[in-house]
Amino acid sequence: METEDTPKRIEYPSLMQLNKRELANHLSALLRKGTPRLLVNRMRDVVLKQREELRRHKIHLTVTGKLWSELIRPLQAERKNVRASLSYKTEDDTDPRAAALLAYKEVLDTLLNRMDSLRQGGEYTPSTYALAKNLPNHGLHWTDFCPVHIKLRVSDLFDAVPHKPKAKRKVPFERIVQEDIHEQRKHRLRERTTKALLRANQDSLLNPSDAADALVQRIKVALSAIEKLDPNEPVPTTWHGLY
Repeated sequence: METEDTPKRIEYPSLMQLNKRELANHLSALLRKGTPRLLVNRMRDVVLKQREELRRHKIHLTVTGKLWSELIRPLQAERKNVRASLSYKTEDDTDPRAAALLAYKEVLDTLLNRMDSLRQGGEYTPSTYALAKNLPNHGLHWTDFCPVHIKLRVSDLFDAVPHKPKAKRKVPFERIVQEDIHEQRKHRLRERTTKALLRANQDSLLNPSDAADALVQRIKVALSAIEKLDPNEPVPTTWHGLY
């Protein structure tokens, strides 16, 4: 899939290597040699357009990479915990606990490979991929990328593990994130929502209506809800995700 920011085949690659002054000098030299002005102008326009497309594409890859990394880090942490659990007394492959952990690890490995490929591809953000594939919760958490039937199969394996007194039962597919990721996303959401409230207030003053007033109140409620999020809870991209 190509986005509007995806660079096409590069024309005039040697000119793309020149800085602004070098490009101007080169084009002036072509004119002095008798190259038609229309052709020189086209070369200039194509090079400038391609540079802008490459700049936008680089920004796109940076943004999408950051969003995927925020999604992948909690998955990597969960995979690390499962691998650590597997290092203890799992020689017996008939042990229900070992069977559950191994099955869970296999699912996590598959998810990690898939999501890392999506990150490197740079074609989708987590939310646009979730929209394209009809995933739940706008792809807010890595668990949203795992089909329900697989979650149920793995959860059934953990439910079959005999419970030991005072031992903490492993719960697969918990929707938690590291606190630093939570705080970063919470800060961005707070800023976006504050700006949305400012725009809504201005619209309500300029174009008074019940709908405009209702929107202001909804955004105010969302701002309040942001502060009540649990420290390890996934944070939506926009305030609409709080409803």
